[in-house]
Amino acid sequence: MDIRLLLNTGIENIDTVYGGVRGTTLSSRHNLRHWQNVVQSGVRTVIELRDGDHSDRLCSLCEQNNIRYFAFPLDSHTVPNEVIATKLQQLFEIIDGGDFYIACAMGLHRTDMALSIYWMFHGAELQLCPPYLKGHFPMPDSRRKGVDPSKIFRRLNSLYEYLCDNRVIEIPDKQTFALRRKELIEYSKTKANI
Repeated sequence: MDIRLLLNTGIENIDTVYGGVRGTTLSSRHNLRHWQNVVQSGVRTVIELRDGDHSDRLCSLCEQNNIRYFAFPLDSHTVPNEVIATKLQQLFEIIDGGDFYIACAMGLHRTDMALSIYWMFHGAELQLCPPYLKGHFPMPDSRRKGVDPSKIFRRLNSLYEYLCDNRVIEIPDKQTFALRRKELIEYSKTKANI
């Protein structure tokens, strides 16, 4: 995948992550002009994190351009854990394979949450660095303020409890899970120079 081509598009909040990129949704009016670059870059899968607040435009665009569309509906509390759990293994495989574009409306909050889920339940086992929670701990030169990351941790905690009772995937023990939560926060604080 030609990540430089994507990074030079001007897509808002675009950044590299785990062999792919994150950013604002590709179905928004202001990002439709970037579709040729997305196709030329070699993106193989678009991961859509929005649930009920979108049209089928993104799915159609992916289909027209022979790009896999993967819906992974996610938010801090309304999407049931069982819905998330049924798609975790696919999410892990897609991110492990690279060449993906993961997005929510702004490419920040739900994207941070999805990447946190990936890392907490899979990526840490692969010795990957935690994701930088860019919507929650902005870089010092950014005018955008961070958002309280407690929503991420509420979702992580509730998903962990669900997975303790429903062994859909292998999960870390409670102590390891707690250490990873701390590492996730500390990594973002360090990266944001807080």
